[in-house]
Amino acid sequence: RKGFPLQAGQRWVIERTNAWHTRGFKKLAICTERRTRVIDAFIALANAIIITRRLIRTAWTTHRWDTRPHRRP
Repeated sequence: RKGFPLQAGQRWVIERTNAWHTRGFKKLAICTERRTRVIDAFIALANAIIITRRLIRTAWTTHRWDTRPHRRP
C-alpha cells in the first residue's frame, strides 16, 4: 500500500533492542520519570541484564561443568 514501508525480512538492530526492552522491562515501556539520569540508569541496568542472560545461555550450550543444573535457564 502507498505510504507504508516495506518489510525487508530482517529487523534493524535498534528495533530488536527496543523490543527486548519493552518486552522484558515494563518500567522502561511506561516510564514516568522526569530525570534523564534515572532513565539512563534504568536502560543501563536493563542492558546489563540482557547481556548477562545472553552470556549465561551461550555458556550453557558451549561449556559443561560438574555443578551445572539439569535444566537450561
